[in-house]
Amino acid sequence: MKSETKRRKILLRCLITVGAVIIIFILLRIISFPPNPYKNVTITGEHEVKITEFTWTDESRVETFTDTGEKRALTVKFWYPEEEGSYPLVVFSHGAFGIIDSNYSTCMELASNGYVVASIAHPYHAMFVKDVNGKVTIADMNFVKSMYEGNGTYDPETEKKSYENSKEWMKLRVDDENFVLDTILDKSKAGENAPFSLIDTEKIGLFGHSMGGASSVQLGRMREDIDAVIDLEGTMMGEYAGFENGMEIYNEEPYPVPLLDVNGRRVYEMMQEMKAELPDSLSDWQYVNFYVGENAADYRAVIFNDTGHLNFTDLPLVSPVLAKLLGVGKVRADACIGNVNEIVLDYFDYYLKDKGELNLKSEY
Repeated sequence: MKSETKRRKILLRCLITVGAVIIIFILLRIISFPPNPYKNVTITGEHEVKITEFTWTDESRVETFTDTGEKRALTVKFWYPEEEGSYPLVVFSHGAFGIIDSNYSTCMELASNGYVVASIAHPYHAMFVKDVNGKVTIADMNFVKSMYEGNGTYDPETEKKSYENSKEWMKLRVDDENFVLDTILDKSKAGENAPFSLIDTEKIGLFGHSMGGASSVQLGRMREDIDAVIDLEGTMMGEYAGFENGMEIYNEEPYPVPLLDVNGRRVYEMMQEMKAELPDSLSDWQYVNFYVGENAADYRAVIFNDTGHLNFTDLPLVSPVLAKLLGVGKVRADACIGNVNEIVLDYFDYYLKDKGELNLKSEY
């Protein structure tokens, strides 16, 4: 089962890289920040964009990362057009150790083109969250530790623990996203001021990076009001339906919502290598994303060449020296995220605004 061990190591290496970048980014911000990190990233829309934040408390859930009995509180950042109108809603979820602004440029691009965008900061999963009152919450060390479980010689019990961890992570993330989405829709239907008054509640998209992409995919299966989902290099852990014979088994029900799966070519190469190493008894094994794609009602895939996991976020722009040090791909960071933003906009335009034809390139 070397391939399963290798797969775990790849996932953990990606997550560790993200965490390392953000930690160093915080500690060395002054020396690593370029004066204008977004100068080469074009925002194409005609709408002026407003930005605001809220911190909401989910009274139905006790915060499990503390022993104070406090309720779980979530900070949400909105980008939205200044002009009055009715705009689709898109909700973003960051990766493990990510931050609320992980894909700031993507959110700006969408809002400038007529979307209300909400980015969720997942406390204790994010490297840090600053709520509207100034309270700062950092990543939970037990969560960080759980990311390392399964990173070693294959053992069925260790693999099972990794599977159990993934289910725990997904439940927390999906509960967060459900609460935020329900709160937004309630405020919109109640006629509260912008950004809520601007939302077309019949047009909703989800996207996320890494673990946030995985939870967005799961939420898209669970809710009937989601119209399209984009996964930016996230292993679709929410599609795990069980654990048998030392490996995860996958949900056999076809994925019901239009789904875009964006990955670096290295993901495909590594999965081919793993499959080649498997014994004959596991010759039908597939990476979960590919399995979902083959069985989805509407699935598209886009491949990026010469990328690293962080190239699907803005972090290489805001900390290029550190990103290069930590192994980001050879692709130009601004060109890559520019292409990502274009793809995200085109996809949501097609499914949420019924605009034209969807002619995505299959490879960048």
